[in-house]
Amino acid sequence: MKNIFYCFLLMLVLGSCAISTMTTFYSMSKGKIDTPKKESYNVVYQASFGDGLKADVAYTNESGKQTELKEINGAWEKPVTLKSGTHVQLTTFATAKHKSKGEYKILVDGKVVSEYVLSGKKLKYTFAFDLP
Repeated sequence: MKNIFYCFLLMLVLGSCAISTMTTFYSMSKGKIDTPKKESYNVVYQASFGDGLKADVAYTNESGKQTELKEINGAWEKPVTLKSGTHVQLTTFATAKHKSKGEYKILVDGKVVSEYVLSGKKLKYTFAFDLP
């Protein structure tokens, strides 16, 4: 009986540790988006990191490679022109000392491809797709 009590207590302690370090995340790989094929596309990445959030951001740049930025806060926007057939990805990881909100949006030629809101102390957002 004593061992059962100690096991229960250990599970409770470990469970509370896991909850305090939990990350809120959204991840989606959409494949090829439904838009008319053309030579190039105007892609706009947007993110808004709420009070206290600092984020590392990685996005597909105009050469088709990932560009990484560190400790972004507040509103962030990056327009790029990408060639047909490019694999596009936006990944962010934001942390704060208290619960906060992150808002994310990706547009292709003015049309919203992804729009999402996360809240918590640790936020991870990843969205990927292929241009036709």
